[in-house]
Amino acid sequence: MIARAAAALVFGLLLYTPVASAQKAIDIAPDYIVGIKLGMPQARATALLTKPVRFDRLEEGYQRYVSGKQKVEAYFQKGAAGVVALTTWNRQLKTDKQIGPCSTIAALKRAYGGKLKPYLQAKRIVAYRLGNLIFTVAPRQKVGVVGLGRSVGAVYIALNAPACT
Repeated sequence: MIARAAAALVFGLLLYTPVASAQKAIDIAPDYIVGIKLGMPQARATALLTKPVRFDRLEEGYQRYVSGKQKVEAYFQKGAAGVVALTTWNRQLKTDKQIGPCSTIAALKRAYGGKLKPYLQAKRIVAYRLGNLIFTVAPRQKVGVVGLGRSVGAVYIALNAPACT
């Protein structure tokens, strides 16, 4: 009887494993990119970045941590609590609707439609906002960068991050 139960358990696990491994984790969400959330403390956020990580001091009290392997940047600002902005240009990272860097703008619009808010510069759409998410418009009507942030400064950061190639 025990042998039969053990065999059933092993068989059940074998059947379940392909289904579980077929499900891909969502890397970009309205409140995080690769598990790093807005407001997350610096030590915790940088621990989630794949090494090696480059550190840059920028103007206006910003600090940037860059994981070249992951193609992710985390931004902190003097006086602000935790992460203030995140960017990614990694084409492997996607939202729940499979939109990420290098996706077409047409696919972005099909996925999110009227929820997207255009961000204009010189009467030209340079990015779209979806809550805290920012999708920059790159040449050939593709998403260049996916950013995360609450402020206008986060849009500026996303517009100046390396774009998907």
